[in-house]
Amino acid sequence: MSGNLLGDIRAEQDGLMLDAAFVETSDYKALLENPDRCIVVGRRGTGKSALVYRLNKHWVKEPQTFCFPLSPDEDQVIGLRVFFTNFHNNFVHIKAASKLAWRYALYMELLTVISNHYKLKKYIDTQDIGAHIVEWNKPKKNIAYKLRSKLRKVIDLNDNPENIIADLSDCLELDVLEDILENTLSNSKYTYRILVDRLDEGYTPDDIGVALVDGFVQAIIDLNAKFKGAVNALVFLRDNMFRSIALQDPDFTRNIEGQVLRLHWDDYGLFNLVCNRLRSAHGISQENNARVWNLYASKELKGREGFRTTLRLTLYRPRDILVLLNNAYHHASQQDRNDIILADVESSAKSISENRLHDLHKEYESVFPALPFFTSAIANGSPELSVQLAGESIDTVLHKDDHEAGVQRDLSFFEDYLQVLQRLYGIGFIGVYDNDSNAFVFCHDGRAPSKEVTEGTSILIHPCYWLALNLNEKTLDVNQAEDIFDEYDIEVSSISVEQRASRIGRILEEIKHIECGKKGAHEFEKWCHNAIRLIFAGALSNIELQPNRGGRQQRDIVATNMAGDAVWERILKDYSSRQVIFEIKNFEDLSGDEYRQMNSYLSKEYGKLGFVITRASDNNLMKDKDLDWTKDLYFNHGGKIVIKLSVRYLTKHLSKLRSPQKHDAANIELNKLLDTYIRKYLIIKAR
Repeated sequence: MSGNLLGDIRAEQDGLMLDAAFVETSDYKALLENPDRCIVVGRRGTGKSALVYRLNKHWVKEPQTFCFPLSPDEDQVIGLRVFFTNFHNNFVHIKAASKLAWRYALYMELLTVISNHYKLKKYIDTQDIGAHIVEWNKPKKNIAYKLRSKLRKVIDLNDNPENIIADLSDCLELDVLEDILENTLSNSKYTYRILVDRLDEGYTPDDIGVALVDGFVQAIIDLNAKFKGAVNALVFLRDNMFRSIALQDPDFTRNIEGQVLRLHWDDYGLFNLVCNRLRSAHGISQENNARVWNLYASKELKGREGFRTTLRLTLYRPRDILVLLNNAYHHASQQDRNDIILADVESSAKSISENRLHDLHKEYESVFPALPFFTSAIANGSPELSVQLAGESIDTVLHKDDHEAGVQRDLSFFEDYLQVLQRLYGIGFIGVYDNDSNAFVFCHDGRAPSKEVTEGTSILIHPCYWLALNLNEKTLDVNQAEDIFDEYDIEVSSISVEQRASRIGRILEEIKHIECGKKGAHEFEKWCHNAIRLIFAGALSNIELQPNRGGRQQRDIVATNMAGDAVWERILKDYSSRQVIFEIKNFEDLSGDEYRQMNSYLSKEYGKLGFVITRASDNNLMKDKDLDWTKDLYFNHGGKIVIKLSVRYLTKHLSKLRSPQKHDAANIELNKLLDTYIRKYLIIKAR
């Protein structure tokens, strides 16, 4: 039995099955019969590319009709972005320029097709536009490539955005092209059908990315309106892209909303899809769908109800059910069976779920290294739970500080479990219940990317992870499934960076308002505690503020040295400091009292090295002050070292934590500082 019995999940590779077993849904028939709706919207895997394939196959056979699909190449779309970078993320400006650019590209595609046709080229007057056609007529070159080449010649990236937009139509000679195209179309008496697909190639969900797609959509609408009857262009959009346009385009309601056909699948349509493919795969002529299904399904899976059992493990999309059943039939074939049983389906679903979870962890390992610990903490429970209950599981991770350095540092940026849930929402792992829509909202659908996770809400873990996390299944009906999205283009890195930058920014701002001296001493201690937890996360654990309050020796901050970095391993090995002391002094200049105090603290597990944090502007030791007391402790009290750390050192390395590449900067500088003490400060100079 073939590994993909029911066909390839990619329409581009599934031509044979689409020819033999395509289901002519009501959406397909509506597109054939009614050209008024030119924007086809569907989630990933709902069959948009399959529709393009079949519509093209149908229309190319019609007399006096030209039909051609267009799809931008990923690398060229990415390259197009450079022409809009100096618009300063002004969405309206980018969209306006994008619409003009794509309008030119569509005009040129039509004019080139006509000029290359032996019968139709007589209708086109190339005297004024011959140079455009010669330039555009590049065989095997993608529409985005040709547009990029043209924009490179006509756009001055050093000009201001307003001038670029105002001059672009003239630079592209759009009025001339439009007049000639209008005259040509009216004389040729042909119908031209354009199918625009795969606009997600090279798509990034920022202002430029959304505006580029929005401009293309607007150009398609304008093309249909301008040449009504002669040109019928359809654009196929992923749902999250469409929703992003709806959120950002101020003219969405007026220009776009009424042009949309949304793809819809229910259990009846999916049953027809699967049974058609079973007929084709096995070469049988049985027309009754239930009988076809029962030939290759056993026990609990028989009949329509049995088929619905498989759908509960999907999000009611063709791609979902094909992947699930292809794997299930492959599993059955390994046991010499042609029919599947529930165990085959569940094994397939679990494998798919585990792969999705693994992909999630891998995708975000550099910007969210603590993610696997949080997903594991929520495992083995219910997929739907309150924020408080989810928070209890998350707190078990947050309250541990013995993770490896990268994970511990990631954890240190979270102030509470609500921030963790906000980030899990940001990557689509959880959805948040929305009272207005009476549904769980997932960030990836584009409807509410900024929705806040609050104490009073309920959350739902995305169904694609349920089996991997061994969650108790919650049955979803088709309406609930259609409200769940799993697009992959939300940039969690931006969420992580913003969250990290926000936390650091608040801490850096706080120190500016803490008074020096006794009045601000307590606030300064708390500030230093937060700073140390962030800067030395992973290397130090159990970092406590005043751990022995009420004791005879009240150390300010004590942390356990886990030797998680070279300098801390050195401190443990050379100075026996398993428990590391940080004394906090909310003033600049140290006196003998502070050094005598530290001397009394450094013994047994605390070893021979400690730190004093001051409000000084640098870490340097002052002659006849700090330096003398530092030498006295080292030479007269058993080699003890007290290292002065300035508040400037802490703020500098807090700021560097905004960049993941600079996470080790504080430890590197600390190691050099220790070398400075040994090589410069703590030597006996020749007389």
